[in-house]
Amino acid sequence: MIRYSRLLKILVVAVVLGFYASFLIVKINLPAADNDAGLYVADGRVIWETKNVFNHNIYSYVETDYPFVNSRWLASVVFYLVTRFAGFAGLSIFKIVVYLSAFGLLFWVATKKADFWLVALLSLPTILILSQRSRIRPEMFSYLFIAAFLYFLIDLEKHPERKRIFWLVPLELLWVNFHIFFFLGIVLVAGFLFEKIVLNINNFWRQPIVKKLALIIPILILVCFVNPNGLNGVLAPIRSHSYATFMVSENLPLFNLNASFFAWNIFGSAFMPMVFAFLLSLFFGFKSFGVPRLRSGQAAGSTALTKSQGKPIFYLLACLSTAGAGIIQVRLVTLFALMFLPGASANFNAVYLKIQAYLKRKWRRVAMTLGYALAFGVVAAFPYEAYRINASVIGQGYTTDWGVGLSSSVNNAAEFFKENNLKGPIFNDYDIGGYIIYHLFPKEKVFVDDNGADAYPVSFFDGIFMPALSQEDKWQETEQKYNLNAIFISVRDGSPSVGNFIWNRLHDPSWALVYTDSYFVIFLKNVPENQDIINKYQITKDNIQEKIGYMLESKDVTDRLIASRTFYLIGQESLAMSTLKKVVARYPTNSGVWYYMGAIKVMANDPASVISATVFLENAVNMGEKTSDAYTSLGLAYFRISQFDKAKDAFQKALWYDPGRQDTTNYLIQLNEYIDSHKN
Repeated sequence: MIRYSRLLKILVVAVVLGFYASFLIVKINLPAADNDAGLYVADGRVIWETKNVFNHNIYSYVETDYPFVNSRWLASVVFYLVTRFAGFAGLSIFKIVVYLSAFGLLFWVATKKADFWLVALLSLPTILILSQRSRIRPEMFSYLFIAAFLYFLIDLEKHPERKRIFWLVPLELLWVNFHIFFFLGIVLVAGFLFEKIVLNINNFWRQPIVKKLALIIPILILVCFVNPNGLNGVLAPIRSHSYATFMVSENLPLFNLNASFFAWNIFGSAFMPMVFAFLLSLFFGFKSFGVPRLRSGQAAGSTALTKSQGKPIFYLLACLSTAGAGIIQVRLVTLFALMFLPGASANFNAVYLKIQAYLKRKWRRVAMTLGYALAFGVVAAFPYEAYRINASVIGQGYTTDWGVGLSSSVNNAAEFFKENNLKGPIFNDYDIGGYIIYHLFPKEKVFVDDNGADAYPVSFFDGIFMPALSQEDKWQETEQKYNLNAIFISVRDGSPSVGNFIWNRLHDPSWALVYTDSYFVIFLKNVPENQDIINKYQITKDNIQEKIGYMLESKDVTDRLIASRTFYLIGQESLAMSTLKKVVARYPTNSGVWYYMGAIKVMANDPASVISATVFLENAVNMGEKTSDAYTSLGLAYFRISQFDKAKDAFQKALWYDPGRQDTTNYLIQLNEYIDSHKN
């Protein structure tokens, strides 16, 4: 029986890890989902070849000497070395191993304080949150370090006489050079120490665990200074930047639309239910019977209970602080998931074991039936959820690029640039800076890159980059000042500023479109030096269908949506609409397609088109496209058909999701002025 139970648990662990792996075994997409990966590998290459951790911006020709604190330099070196010796396939496998190792260790830690089956059950929502940050990122090392710190802290709690806790010192030394979350190691130890002091307030200094934790904290703090940036590296986590015109979606508050829907889909995720579940668990965690502990020699998962005066103060502080951090900055939601699994498991464990013991004592057969049902439910829940998520994606017409290595065609734009010996200076958007750096540096430098606030001052984004992207007069100044010769822009950036910029360049005779695919557009300055390339490759309104017609045959709706957007921007509205109508006929519940159709129609001047736009956009919103873009377009449609109350409501909803959106603000001001002028 014991052997059968052990085999069943091994099966469950395999199912749980397999479920997590289903989110990880996805090819690396350098221009899109993994847009930072190229930058990390390039960083590692420069550091490895120069044997120096650079401390200023070396990639941009605009902000060349701006001070740069690279808190992830060692992670970048690791990424580069893995890629150098095993290619991107090796980097994919390495990523999978790190993420699974971090979660596996976290699962093990949770079972030290709770029943195996309870931990397995709570793993499902935990993985659903963790899976939303499953790409090539230095923070994956932080997940591993967090799990390791929790392991050594729990080990110290169970065995105060051991000296394993001092392994945290070399771990912190690595952590401070791997990722900016290194300070969390000190916070975890301090939180654990605080709990032990509170629980032993009358004689805490006599406790060996308190003495060891008090000793190790200053050592960990000192170790943090062992980094190439010294004090600046230690202070990097507390440096903040505020932009008036620029935003990075992952750094936005939880309830900001651009973070929540485009990057995280938080409202459709398990985050809020997990927060409420943890708050409920606190009731049981702070009950008088406390947290159950195993008697000496008692097997994990046993139903016997002992009294304890321990209270889950550590997990209370850890979960509440990380949940709050996630609400403030959406990228931190995964930290809550890391704390939730061991925290909620420990809190619910006592009542779970009490119920289990009661059922075994009163209704043994019922207890056995429920036990088998729980085991079957846990085993079945993970494959079912994987199937449900995948079916939902497929039902919308999207595809997942399963496998390892690079996604197909992601290097085509860079190869076109190199094979035709195109030259800069290049103007590019934020998200693809790392892609350009990986492929073209040091021959070409970028205008801006994914390092963002770490390598560029606030004045650059507010006074140079965003004005050039969104204001034509500022663009003309920037073009002349930097003698720009090429434009390299992502077509997957759905922001209005990028869309308007591409439209302006397509209708600007001083620039010629020479390349486009489902990721990028490349423009060349229309000057004699570039005429041979322009004559050979220029894409126009007349030949656009021939150039990107292959995208219309793609199995992924994303490619067809981007093709239709390109058709519209270059002036082929009828071709764009016919493409979208074919897509919506095949995938009628895809809200994004309805939005694209409405966004095109709302810009037309005739009343019939605007009425159609209203219908399309209402469909989009009703199907779940509750985005700032959708509500802005819907408000504009209502405005143009004189449904002013609905227009005002739509604009206000758009601003609720994205308060800094200037075009929506301007529309709302115009609407209010129009209404006021017609009252008299």
